Amino acid sequence: MYIQDSPPLGSFAPPTAHGGLLTGHWEFDLALLSLLLAVFAYSFLVPEDAPRGAGRVVIQGVALFFFVGALVLAVVGFRNL
Repeated sequence: MYIQDSPPLGSFAPPTAHGGLLTGHWEFDLALLSLLLAVFAYSFLVPEDAPRGAGRVVIQGVALFFFVGALVLAVVGFRNL
């Protein structure tokens, strides 16, 4: 069997007809949830008795992780419009 005998590879792009609860696209819904979770995680640093040292770094890392995840999901969502 030669390479030209095989069927062409289809598009690997996900279907554009998604379906989400808030926006109609699951990527944007997850991006909104990730932003909410980033704000929630960062809110643990607001009180006066917030952790210091490594605990503070962990909370900032979690908040940054959710924020970057929201940005990635938004980019994926805009590519699928």
